[in-house]
This record gives sequence, C-alpha cells and structure tokens, in this order.
Amino acid sequence: MGEPAVDLVALLRDTVREAMRSWRLPATLVLGAGFGVLESSAAGRGVAWIFGPFAALYTLILGPLAWRALLPLEEDGRRGEKFLRALVALAVATALFAGLVTLYRGFAAALHLRSVYTFGGPRDELVAWLLFVVGGWGLARDIQLEQRLDRTLGSHQRLAAELAAAQLDALRADLDPHFLFNALNAIASQCASDPAAAEDNIVRLSTLLRAVLDTRRRPLHPLDDELALARDYTALLQARYPALALTFDADPALGSVMVPPLVLQPLLENAVRHGRVGDGAIAVTARGIGDDLVLTVRSPGTFAGPRAGGLGLDLVRRRVDLAWGARGTVAIRAAGAHTVAAVTARGACGETAERSPRP
Repeated sequence: MGEPAVDLVALLRDTVREAMRSWRLPATLVLGAGFGVLESSAAGRGVAWIFGPFAALYTLILGPLAWRALLPLEEDGRRGEKFLRALVALAVATALFAGLVTLYRGFAAALHLRSVYTFGGPRDELVAWLLFVVGGWGLARDIQLEQRLDRTLGSHQRLAAELAAAQLDALRADLDPHFLFNALNAIASQCASDPAAAEDNIVRLSTLLRAVLDTRRRPLHPLDDELALARDYTALLQARYPALALTFDADPALGSVMVPPLVLQPLLENAVRHGRVGDGAIAVTARGIGDDLVLTVRSPGTFAGPRAGGLGLDLVRRRVDLAWGARGTVAIRAAGAHTVAAVTARGACGETAERSPRP
C-alpha cells in the first residue's frame, strides 16, 4: 500500500513483552485453565486440559499481531483504505486461528480423543473463531492504548523538565539585572567621594558577576558559594549605606548543602531597603535541624506586612519552589523590633554537592 513493510519479528517481540505485562498473563492463564477443564471433561481424559492454557497463550501472543501490524492506532488514512486493512487483518487472524485448529486436531488425533469440546462442530468452531478474533483485536487495542499512554506520560515528563528549565532561566533573567543595577548604584555613590574605594568595588563586582553568570550553568550550588555571594553583595551595599553592619553565622558542616543561587540576595536587599540599618546589624544564619536546612535573615525594623508591587519575596518563593518543590517554604514575620525572613528546605541537609537533588 505504498508504505514500509512492518518488521514482524520486532512486532512479535514487542507483543510478547507487552503480553507479559500487568494483568494480561495471569488473566489469560486463568481463562485458559477454565477452558482446559471443559475440554478435559468433554474428552474424558485429563491430558486434554493442556489445550486450554496453550490456546489461551496462543491467542495472547499471536492474536493481536495482525491488528497491530495492519491497524495502528495512529493511522488516519481514508475510510476505504482502513476498511481494506481491516479485511486483510481479519483474513490473517483467521489464518492464525486455522493454525490453532490444525494444531489441536493433530494433538487430539495423537491422543486418540474420542470427542472434543472446543471444535466439536461448526457452531463450536464459529464461537471459538469469534473469541480468537475479538480477543486478538481487543488485546491489540489495549497494547496500543497502553503504549500511547506511556509515550504521553514520557512526553509530559520531558515537557515538565523543559518548563522547569525555562522557568529557571526566566527567573535568573529577573534576578541578574536587578542584582546588577543595585550593585552599580552602590558603586556610583562612591565615584565622587572615594574613587579608590569605587575602583576596589568594581573589581569586587567583576568577581561577583563572574560567579553570578556561572550559576546559569547549574540550578543549585553549595551553601558556601551562596554565602560568599551574599558577603560580596553586602560589601557593595556598604558603599551606599555606611552604617550597614552584617553578621554571618553558618554551621561549617552545611557548607556543601545545595541551595538555589542568589536565594539570599533579595532577602538582604529587602532588609537593607526597608529595615532600619542604623539600629543594629543584619544577621544571616544557616542551621540544620535534623535533615532540614533553615536560612534566616534577621534585620532591625518591625515587619509591616507585604508591600504592594514588591518582587523580592516572590522571587525567593519561586526560586525555592523550583529547587525544592513542596519541601521548600519561605516565611517572613515580625519578631519584636525585628523582621525575620526564613527559608526552610525539608531534607536538604542530606543533599550535598556529591548527592544533589533533581534540577
């Protein structure tokens, strides 16, 4: 019909593999055992029972072949062509059924069976033929639908992974320019008053940007790298806010725990911009509670609730969600005269640079 020939060997191998999956094999054997009991009762000899499981397995393996080869589930085609394919598939299925009948008649003659149940007369043979044809067609469709579902699920998983990667790229596109503009503003404020310090900060910014650009190649990096970025960033901010003081308190054992790049930067920016930097130091801590990682930024100034149009916390939540999913949370609360922002990742302490979570 103008199309490439079907690889029958590969199709048979695939059909056998699919026949062994899930419910098909045990259900077929149970059904075959039932036919075997009927056959042995009609023949009067227990050995006739063998035919039941044999016929069932024959149907399971060979019954779907013609339908799978000639009526693929994805086939559109014209109605006339599809009808012709169905007739050819029916003829091939009938030929396969004739082979089963021939085998059984040879088996019955060899054992001198006086009567048989399955092929005792024309009506019995018609019923058996219908069972073989309809059963083979149904098995073929079941296999085709299951394989289509597997392909769809595989495609869905690939698309989900690609979407997550695209979201990560888009999120970095949000963070990196935001980070750069604020750093440049910090340096600009020094250019007139202290050119030497501005030059030092440009060198620091260059080093920092190299590290930021490196994060584009990896969705997670060690906590030590994240804290180094945070220290460089806050050193640049001190050019604009001379009263700014920061402390870092991180458990050294957590240095290789994997975290999203720049997860602390928006929290530090919010603490500086909306806190009271002259009233005390901003404290960054990293603690492990069991297998959970908890990162906190504590800043002077009472939390007054989310600000309209604010992006910092939303960016952090998106980063945390993409990195840890439901295991990650971001919370901000008032603690007396201070504001505490916390990022918690359940089970993250068990995921280090040697054994990192999924991208």
